[in-house]
Amino acid sequence: MTRSIRLAFIAAVGVLMTLPAAAQMRALSDPVVAHPDPESLFNSKDKALHRNKQAALHIMRELLQCNQWERAGEWLSDKYIQHNPMAASGLKGVQEYFINVAKRKPTPTCTKLTSPVVAVQAEGDFVTVLAVREYKYADDPSKSYTTTWFDTWRFVNGKADEHWDPATLPAPAPAAPAAARVGTPEDRAAIEKLMWTYDRMLDTSNADAYAKLFTVDGAFGQTKGREALHKMIVDLAKGQDERRAKGEKITMRHFTMNQYLEFTGPTTARYHYYHQTVFGTGGATSPDPARIAAAGNGVDDLVKVDGQWLIKYRNVAAVDDK
Repeated sequence: MTRSIRLAFIAAVGVLMTLPAAAQMRALSDPVVAHPDPESLFNSKDKALHRNKQAALHIMRELLQCNQWERAGEWLSDKYIQHNPMAASGLKGVQEYFINVAKRKPTPTCTKLTSPVVAVQAEGDFVTVLAVREYKYADDPSKSYTTTWFDTWRFVNGKADEHWDPATLPAPAPAAPAAARVGTPEDRAAIEKLMWTYDRMLDTSNADAYAKLFTVDGAFGQTKGREALHKMIVDLAKGQDERRAKGEKITMRHFTMNQYLEFTGPTTARYHYYHQTVFGTGGATSPDPARIAAAGNGVDDLVKVDGQWLIKYRNVAAVDDK
């Protein structure tokens, strides 16, 4: 390496070291280019090598490309040893996976290999097929780069008896910090709004909106399901209207106090509180004096469904904490 090239290389490395990680993650290699006539690569003047190459061609074309896995026994041995960590060995296991698990649908006619094969190499009992593999950039899926995939088979009597490729087990997704998973400020604000809306919809007898604050199978005490919850509010409003028609003043307000929000998981929470139900609007000498109709403590189970916090079970008769 000449001095000028060495200095240019050091300068380039210095620039990369100052860039954000995402900006550095770009392919530096030339693109991998497929052969224009891939099937021509599976021929050999040597009869034994030609036989193995042709079997590899059938595996690539009829099995991997056209999914004719019912025919796999024509080119794979019964024991077919796998070295791909995501695949089990054995002909029957391979067929079970592709036919019944992956449910690959076969292409009835399969006359031409279209896979982007780069090269085919054969020596002794081994055949290796190199192919183009394209990947999207994680930070910009509109752009991609190419690299090389390989499959290597060892053949016995014209059938693949063992297989290698560079596959690895998928890496687990990185766990988000606990604070990002449970009890975010956004979750707390959404639950606060949910419980305020609950009292408001109850006081205004808005049966439609009230029922939608619960999960589909949500419950208030023994009243379970949105339809039953809707009817509960309709019946409550009807009873109040009948009493008003008789001249009785009815103004209902529900109060939630001393709240404590307990997150039990990323999408579950318990809402602890004291509650009061008050009728009337004025003081003791008012024509409509305020009077407490009910009071107690409650514990509600909440759940996040499709990004929305809802009431799973409202229990306004919780046992007093000891």
